Amino acid sequence: MLQVCTGALIWRSGVVMKKVDVVSAAVEPRLRLNLVAQVPIATGEVIFACSPSEIVRQRTWRTVQIDWNRHVRNEFLDYVDHSCEPNAVFDCARLSMVALRPLQPGEPVTFFYPGAEVEVAQDFQCRCGTVRCVGHLKGAFYLTADQMQFAIDAGYCTSFMAEHLKRLLGLPALV
Repeated sequence: MLQVCTGALIWRSGVVMKKVDVVSAAVEPRLRLNLVAQVPIATGEVIFACSPSEIVRQRTWRTVQIDWNRHVRNEFLDYVDHSCEPNAVFDCARLSMVALRPLQPGEPVTFFYPGAEVEVAQDFQCRCGTVRCVGHLKGAFYLTADQMQFAIDAGYCTSFMAEHLKRLLGLPALV
């Protein structure tokens, strides 16, 4: 009996299947592991869910911020890469990674790190190669006003982060 559901398992045609799995993306110059879709995932579908027991107070490079004092630490988050044009967003209310658009089997799950963190635990130079690449990533509060607005409008931010970015931009709060 499955007592805890991570959201990474699905029931299809009487068989339990994995929605996502951790796969090796590269070995050179270092081993790189990614969370990759194993089946088609629809827009709005939960990719994986976290448990309330995974809420922690300490911010690390392996957590997602859900409010000023709490973060979520889940093993799948370790393997979700950053992209400035992500295919997923973290839903704070459901403690779940949710698809922003359809994902195909073999596609890595990505999310916009500044859309989930005021300040990332370890800043880094983004090399996602997208047209809207932010470059040096330090967290949401280090984005330009245009980058903040775009991230909000594109749905790349958690509800917590969108609320605070709107406040910084002088926009009406979320309802």
